[in-house]
Amino acid sequence: MQHYIVLSRKYRPKDLNDLIGQEVLAKSLRSCLDSKKVPHAFLFHGIRGVGKTTTARILARCLSCVGPDGKTDITSTPCGICKSCIALDKDQHLDIMEFDAASRTGVDDIREIIEATQYAPVLGRYKIFIIDEVHMLSKSAFNALLKTLEEPPAHVKFIFATTEVQKVPETILSRCMTFKLSPVSYDDLSAYLISIAEKEGFSLEKNASDLISEESEGSVRDALSILEQAIMLSSETKQITLDTILEMLGGSTPEEVNSLLDLILKAKTKEALEKAEKLFSNGADPFILFKNLQSSLYRKIVERVGGKSSDYSLSNLLYLWQIFMKQTDNMKNAVYPKYVLNAAIVILSHTASFPNIEQLMLDGSSENSQTSKSATASRVESIIGSEVNVEADKSKELIGSVLNKFPGSVAREVE
Repeated sequence: MQHYIVLSRKYRPKDLNDLIGQEVLAKSLRSCLDSKKVPHAFLFHGIRGVGKTTTARILARCLSCVGPDGKTDITSTPCGICKSCIALDKDQHLDIMEFDAASRTGVDDIREIIEATQYAPVLGRYKIFIIDEVHMLSKSAFNALLKTLEEPPAHVKFIFATTEVQKVPETILSRCMTFKLSPVSYDDLSAYLISIAEKEGFSLEKNASDLISEESEGSVRDALSILEQAIMLSSETKQITLDTILEMLGGSTPEEVNSLLDLILKAKTKEALEKAEKLFSNGADPFILFKNLQSSLYRKIVERVGGKSSDYSLSNLLYLWQIFMKQTDNMKNAVYPKYVLNAAIVILSHTASFPNIEQLMLDGSSENSQTSKSATASRVESIIGSEVNVEADKSKELIGSVLNKFPGSVAREVE
């Protein structure tokens, strides 16, 4: 029986040239290796699935490759056929050791590493220690590592990887050459997914690959996991369509999401709730719909700031964004996400009915504001249920009193 290998492992890069969306990192490492100016400790950090551990293994391969003749120096283009490269491919390299700090967090585990540094390499030229999720080490473990990390034996290299670099002590960071791996751009990831699907004998629609890229948020591993599931669902047709991905993820088309957001921005609460219910009945997942709405709102903010759109007030868009941010935790912790999303729609659409800040300022500073009540002030009265007096020098207090009526708004950020 043939052993099945998941796509993220099957197509794991083995060379710096194969890294997806990390051109700056690859260029820096290539320069470092080609100049033979290699520090004794590296630290790679970034979100999950962008290639931190993969890059660590590629770097270890570059440092260990001895070439077909067994005499090649460290290189940025490992041969892949020498005894060192072959051993690494089989996970049998005696000089390259990987540790998972999430499961081996104690000082005794670090002492084991320190003791191993005293022995000379067997196959390659270096003893290389790759420590994944290094931020999980205990304080005592970090302290035990400090001295060896500062002055390791000449034949030892450390490579650390972490998703939470802020939790790594400064004393460790200062002893490492640090590289940040960025989330892969949607365009690069989408093109990569299409190429992988072709290698697997499948046709992946461009809009389907775009949706996978957006859903994975720049994580190559997450994107490949979604693609792998889609391949299994499409094994008969060999065609992966947008409908396949939507059905699988419980999402909605961008057009449907934008339509729902427009209803919210136009303060059409009843119609927005009906639209959301229709999407739910078609299989939309409430949390994914919430996230897609937030992404759509972000794009509208970017278009408004860039002058590409003037449909909605920028201040109102920003207030709605703050509401989204505050409702995110409620969605994550909800027993019934659908109800939380419906409540969020009500809050958002009701807030969208507010007069925009620019209009309130204009009405509050007009010459007639003392003698006649503006339409804006009347609208405010109907919202907060009490009479208001708009004075030029108290417009901020008025705005604050209005916005404080609703959860999630940021009344104190008027300026």
